[in-house]
Amino acid sequence: MIELSETERQAIWEEVRKEFPDDEMMQELHYVRRLHRLQTKGLSIAERIAFYQAGKEKKEPYFFSH
Repeated sequence: MIELSETERQAIWEEVRKEFPDDEMMQELHYVRRLHRLQTKGLSIAERIAFYQAGKEKKEPYFFSH
């Protein structure tokens, strides 16, 4: 899995805010979609499945910081 810097994460937030300026739900949805796409770039299918299964097994809710 590729780790993104805080600067990279903030750039993603800025992009989705521009695309969906009046819709926080769409901002969050597209932030996660882009984040996952970048984090799983270059992974095999088995590695991607493991990535998503690990997220599913987390017991704490993930809160967005933006």
